Amino acid sequence: MWDYKHQVLHMTRLKPWMLFFAVKLIEVAVQARPKALARILFHPDPEQRHSMRWYTRMGRRVWFREVWGFLARDGRVTDGPTLAEFWGAPQDAEEESMIVGRQPRKSVAPVIEDRRAPAARKLAG
Repeated sequence: MWDYKHQVLHMTRLKPWMLFFAVKLIEVAVQARPKALARILFHPDPEQRHSMRWYTRMGRRVWFREVWGFLARDGRVTDGPTLAEFWGAPQDAEEESMIVGRQPRKSVAPVIEDRRAPAARKLAG
């Protein structure tokens, strides 16, 4: 499978800071679209609006913490482990959340009714 993560991980021409800030710029551009902002501010359902605002507040805190961490807290090494050494073996065979697959239907045993006359049935009591 090839997705955006693989493209980022195989990036060789950008310095780490360039790549980091390009990704952060994309995140701001996506979250600051007028339609997205209008949905957060004016959604008709108050519970949905509250959820979206909560998520946005959390995302904003994470975004600033990641930028601060990159600039001041996280150390850089030139001889660090490779990605394979750091994460281990690829997990390509794991479950894919976006694959639509249908489970086979379970066969249902037919219901056989008692065909005796109603008078032959015993009633409780």
